[in-house]
Amino acid sequence: MEPYLSTWIRCLIGLVFLVSAVSKVRGRQSFADFAAAVEALAPVPGARRLLAPAVVALEFAVCGLLIAPLPGAFRYGAWLATGLLLAFAVGIAFAVWRGQATACRCFGASATPVSAWQAVRNLALAVPAGVAALVGPGSGGTTGAVALTIVIGLVCGALVTVLDELVELFLPGTGTAASPATMPTTIRQEKHRAPRDRRPRLRRGVVHPQPRAEPRHHQAPAGPGRDPQPRRQL
Repeated sequence: MEPYLSTWIRCLIGLVFLVSAVSKVRGRQSFADFAAAVEALAPVPGARRLLAPAVVALEFAVCGLLIAPLPGAFRYGAWLATGLLLAFAVGIAFAVWRGQATACRCFGASATPVSAWQAVRNLALAVPAGVAALVGPGSGGTTGAVALTIVIGLVCGALVTVLDELVELFLPGTGTAASPATMPTTIRQEKHRAPRDRRPRLRRGVVHPQPRAEPRHHQAPAGPGRDPQPRRQL
């Protein structure tokens, strides 16, 4: 049981940290969004310039240590993953307590605002990571069983990476309401620039009546020295 458990945890935690790290650095805008989220969630000096790059570097380090065939590397990677997950859980819990509505950016593109269940998710992931640090990499096991364990671990890790979208889909009331802080900047600028047309719109098929000109049947009044009737020519 020990080698299969270690293999499952290695695949689960390794894939979660790999997707998390890659999604943050896949583009300049992705890293900028993550750095802004770190600055909002952890309002400390140097959060954007120092803490954000350090978090990404540590996530890549977890992946490298978990797959490295070096003695003790697996335990160091598991301990590092446990510490990061606990730190993430505490940071998210304090952000929720402060009423922060910033997106977590845990997996880069996710714009779901931070909520208590994300802290619970990180705590839940910290449990197998801590178990792996205590148990170690393990050895032995049949080839077929190990391969099946790897597949199960990767599937579980993939489900964790899309957990934000799944919770938003099935539980729309978990803090996903749109706010001015989460609205894309381009949309806000377009709404600010575009003037509102306040002119009344013409309804299709409605013809407005036009004023009719009155016929001029009256004659000019006769004045002094003017003959009201035209003279007949003889």
